[in-house]
Amino acid sequence: MRFKFSKKYLIFSIVLILGLVFLNVFPNISEFLGNFVFKIFSPIQKLFIKTGNRIVGFFEITLSIKELGRENTELKQKNIEIEAELAGLRETERENKILRTALNFSQKEILLYEIASVVGKEIQGTGDWILIDKGAKNGIEKDMPVVSEEFSLIGRIVKVENNFSKVMLITNKESVVAALIENKRSEGLVQKEEGGGKIFMDFIPKDENPETGENVITSGMDKIYPKGILIGKIESIDLSQNQLFQKIIILPSVNFNKLEEVFVVK
Repeated sequence: MRFKFSKKYLIFSIVLILGLVFLNVFPNISEFLGNFVFKIFSPIQKLFIKTGNRIVGFFEITLSIKELGRENTELKQKNIEIEAELAGLRETERENKILRTALNFSQKEILLYEIASVVGKEIQGTGDWILIDKGAKNGIEKDMPVVSEEFSLIGRIVKVENNFSKVMLITNKESVVAALIENKRSEGLVQKEEGGGKIFMDFIPKDENPETGENVITSGMDKIYPKGILIGKIESIDLSQNQLFQKIIILPSVNFNKLEEVFVVK
């Protein structure tokens, strides 16, 4: 359907436009004529002004919403970046703490060590062991001792591959460590109880008097673990009559469930 544009509409539009121009261009026209024109065209002019203001207001609100949305997106992105930086700083601080602890190893007369991350583990299973991400290409060899950042005994290397190694923990049923009660200087062997989850020190004569809370350290007599590495503390002492020696239950100094980084002593 074609739209028929009437001549009346055309004339009305021209008069309307001329009136508006007349009203705005010649503001100092005589009072009578000015009032007459104003009365006729001012309502129409007000309508245009209101409509224009609404259109301008609409676009201003739309632009404000878009600007707020952009600023909100930028703030979210900055927040994500800050969180990532903080996480990185926390991880760096944790690693620095480990390395600061490692600097004290020289006081234990152990100068060569390799820091490694735990990448696999079996704790309290058929055999207690962990996997670390260092192997033959890092100079790791079988029977090298493994200690924690606090210089407490974890175990020893039992299998070496090019890029990783397997560590047998001191809580493994096949582990045997030559040990020494630090204060009493009593020597024995630390191993795991048969069918139990605890480690104990054996071959301590009954006439010796160790006390609970005393430190148990490596003696170095097995030629695997250097002397002086902390194993744990005496938790309890079993003086059963049917035993030739005291059975000294030890609480390990290492929380094996929370191991993340370890040190291989070379």
